[in-house]
Amino acid sequence: MNFIEFKEKTRELPFFETRELRLILGTEFSSTTLNNLKNWSRKGYLTMLRRGLYIISEVGSRIDTMILATKIYFPSYVSLETALGYYGIIPEAVFTTTSVTTRKTKAFKTPLGNFSYQKIKTRAFGGFETKQQDGISFNLARPEKALVDFFYLNSRILNGSNEQFAEYRFNEDFQFKKKELLDFAKAFQNRKVLFLTQKFIEIYDTK
Repeated sequence: MNFIEFKEKTRELPFFETRELRLILGTEFSSTTLNNLKNWSRKGYLTMLRRGLYIISEVGSRIDTMILATKIYFPSYVSLETALGYYGIIPEAVFTTTSVTTRKTKAFKTPLGNFSYQKIKTRAFGGFETKQQDGISFNLARPEKALVDFFYLNSRILNGSNEQFAEYRFNEDFQFKKKELLDFAKAFQNRKVLFLTQKFIEIYDTK
């Protein structure tokens, strides 16, 4: 099987794991298929995102890294700086796609970008929506949840002062929902997270 034939057979799956290929290719899957994956990766036809996970390179070069994040490490959802930047809550350009997970903290460096996953408690894992882009689904935190996740994972360095919050240049026009912010904060069952959330509301609530 040449690469054009392979691409046609996998056209419904722009990225795939080797175990999925076994189902798609059936009896055509063999040790030769695994060797082809390596060769096509070396030639640049495929990009390996992590061990056993590949994407057609020409597809990967034109899709948002947020789409890849959920697939690379599951369960997870895009949050923290990436989501905050996406919603315009912080102005800084983010060069690593940041997510949260219930699994151990992990990072992946790939030819298509860097991906970081921070562990949070299972009881606080939620507050995200499943989005679709180019027919591919991915998980993205709601604006309020991305902010509370940020408070949780930076609680050791945040003190809730006006001056420190100002350093992050949070968008003062962010029309947040106070109840959602507080509900998400309470889910962590962490006093510092609740304190930081309450201080944020105190400083930025202009309603």
